[in-house]
This record gives sequence, structure tokens and C-alpha cells, in this order.
Amino acid sequence: MISLGPAGVPLSCKGRTLKDGVRFVHELGLNALEIQFSRGIRIDEEYAIETGEQARELGVSLSVHAPYYTNLGSDNEETVQKSVDKVIMSGHMADTMGASVVICHPGFYTSLSKKETKERITDNATMVRDFFRDSNYKVKLGVEVMGKQQTFGTLEEILELCERVGDGVLPIVDFAHIHARTNGGLKTKADFAKVFDTVEDRLGIETFYTYFTGVRYANNNEICHLPVKKSDLNFDLLGEVILEQGYETTIVSVSPIVEHDAIYMKIRLDRLYEKVAQPLGATPAAGEA
Repeated sequence: MISLGPAGVPLSCKGRTLKDGVRFVHELGLNALEIQFSRGIRIDEEYAIETGEQARELGVSLSVHAPYYTNLGSDNEETVQKSVDKVIMSGHMADTMGASVVICHPGFYTSLSKKETKERITDNATMVRDFFRDSNYKVKLGVEVMGKQQTFGTLEEILELCERVGDGVLPIVDFAHIHARTNGGLKTKADFAKVFDTVEDRLGIETFYTYFTGVRYANNNEICHLPVKKSDLNFDLLGEVILEQGYETTIVSVSPIVEHDAIYMKIRLDRLYEKVAQPLGATPAAGEA
């Protein structure tokens, strides 16, 4: 199954609450919503429970993004502790509402060496994972592939982190970030397939959580997100790989025109499904069951 939806309450949603967002996503014919705690966690447990119940009733899968400013590898102990606390609190709310994963930015380089930064991030991700496990949370920790050279988070670094921490930690595959850090490296269907193959071979997983948007980049760095149609990153190539291989995949639109591009991606998947589906055992496109 493919779960597809926006990051955050849709821009065109008249109500701005999380429950408004869940309902609107369903009305748009989408089936996923990433809840954004990007600038802080401003809900209580009762509201989280209500949001989760509504999402389950409407068939909308939930995930959570922890506050954006986290650095699990900082050279400042206070920054690290605050970052760990933000991820843990986000994870608590995610688990309360029945979300599958809480996503965090792993960190960026400061005065520490790359090796020291990597060790700190690994240790702190392990600490968060252990807290979730000890608290009997079902939610998993997702660590995002990042788009700039100054940040920890190439695909290789994220896969190594997941290998070292083990169960309970997932790679969050951001195709725009991979495209930017490889200076436009995702050019063919084989390039997209290689990403899936690499993750599957290294971690043994067949369920993927991904981000997609257009992207402007230079010198192996992301500059900004773009609408999908205004970028050289081709969504159809990704869609064909997912449909042909039958991957269970969540695709979250992080485009500047968030839900509009989510709907565009759904339309493209529906058309690609007609192109690549086989008479037996075909994988449903987004929104189909």
C-alpha cells in the first residue's frame, strides 16, 4: 500500500487545528498526514488521543516531525539535552495519537570532528530509542537524510546510524535531499531503485518512509524546495519503481505547495498504476485499498 499526504495541516485548510487537518486530508482523497511540531509541541495528551481516534476512523495514517532545531551531535551539552527532550516529548505525543514514527533531524557539525559528531548522534539516538522501548512506546524513531554538507545525514551516514542503533530506528529517505547532496544524482529510474535496494540490503526492511519535493541545489547543497513541476527531480521515476516493486511506502509532500503537490503525485501514481500494473498481484495506487 502507498500512503500519501502532506507535511503539516494543508495550506488551503480553513481550520488550522490538527483535527481540521486530518479531516481535510481525507476530503482531498489523501491518506497520510505528517504532524509538524516544527516550532514547538503545543498539544496535550487528550487532544492527541482525539486526533489519533479521528485519523483511524478516516483511514489517515499519522506520523510526527519533532521540532526542526535539534542537534544530537552538538558540542554544547545544553543543546544536546534540549534536543533529546524535544524528540522524546514528540515521541510521547506521537505514540499517544498512534502515529507510526517520530522524525528528527540528527544534527549538524560544530567544533567537533565528524567522527566525534557521529558518535554523539549515535549515542543520543540510542538513548532516545531505549527510552521509547522502556516506556513501551510502539512509535519508532525516524532519522532524516539531510540536504546540506554542513549537516550529518547523507544516506550512507543514516544507514550506518540505523545499523549501529538497531531495532526501533528507521531511515527517513528524503529524495530531494539525496538529489541535492549528489548534485542532481537522481536522473534515472535505476538511480531511484538503487536507493531502495541499498536501504533494503543494508537494513532488511521493505517498508519505507519517504519525502518528496522539487529542489534547487548547487555545489552538493540544497538551496530551497520547489514545486515538483519546477524541478529536475522526476516524480514519475520514483512512482514507477514503487509500483513495479510493490513497496509499502509512505510518501510525504514537503513541497512549498504542500497538498497541491500531494494531489499531483496521487494523480501521477494513479496514471502510472494503469501503465505498470499486472493483471494479478498489482499494488494499489495511493488512496486505493
